[in-house]
Amino acid sequence: MDDALDGRMSTESFEEGSTVRVIAIEQTALGLFAGYKGIIALDYRPRDPAAKPLRIYRFQGEQSKGYFDERGRQPYAGGWRAPITGAPVTSRFNPKRMHPVLKKVMPHNGTDFGAPMGTPVFSAYRGVVDWVGPSGPSGNLVTIEHANGVQTGYAHLSRFAAGIKKGDHVGTHQLVGYVGSTGRSTGAHLHFSAKKDGKFFDAETLQLDGERVMPVADRSAFLAVKADLDKRLDAIPLPEPPPEKPKAVAAADVAAAAPAGSASAGPGIHPSGMVEDDTEWDEEGDQDIAAPALGAAPAGSAAPKTVPPDPGAGDE
Repeated sequence: MDDALDGRMSTESFEEGSTVRVIAIEQTALGLFAGYKGIIALDYRPRDPAAKPLRIYRFQGEQSKGYFDERGRQPYAGGWRAPITGAPVTSRFNPKRMHPVLKKVMPHNGTDFGAPMGTPVFSAYRGVVDWVGPSGPSGNLVTIEHANGVQTGYAHLSRFAAGIKKGDHVGTHQLVGYVGSTGRSTGAHLHFSAKKDGKFFDAETLQLDGERVMPVADRSAFLAVKADLDKRLDAIPLPEPPPEKPKAVAAADVAAAAPAGSASAGPGIHPSGMVEDDTEWDEEGDQDIAAPALGAAPAGSAAPKTVPPDPGAGDE
């Protein structure tokens, strides 16, 4: 399935409650099922019924071969995705940029995407989370280690995706956070950076969201194959939706149920039981003031030091 989805998403980013239907080639040994050889067609339906399903088809024509979507499009080799769908680039990689805040020449080791506060930010490719937390002028930062020595960074986030932490395996186009203006920033945007073996390079050279168009000579044949596979996919019955989970008890109800004089959940404890981490930032975004991290060592004890990565945001 990851081969079929390459350049669009990956199985790690499948949402709980979503549905996958596939047409696959089986392999047998001595007449018994031994495994799957490959995917012929795939239908992925997100948990949200209002979200658009994704269909992928395997096709080989006179001039094209591989997996294509419903429009007959195929991602370029590499399959890197833009971290924000459809967002414009507002500042490009520039080793000799004039810093907009400090008013001096400083390298801009990344690509800025303009988007409103709170816009979802997605991983550009599958990998392992290497950092989640504050990182000086870059504000709230997520970095992801990918194959072949490539690392991507997502800076100035307003908040992180729920539950994301160092060591997590994330998929292509999986939610990692939300656009913000934390750190040294002049406004809401995403600073997206890329490194290769520790050295920054222009992330746009990854051909983010790049696609090949189906050659004219193969289009009619593809549409015929697609029509047949659509009928076969549609014939696979969808499962019944899972039962709704019990609703969380409202905070007011919890307070009303608590005996008079009993200790209530203190600041930072959400009624649902989730812990809120309200890290503070000064106006310059240099992390001069910060709330204690969750699980911090008691006052007076020696806590291990963690050095944030260099995201190359150059604070903008």
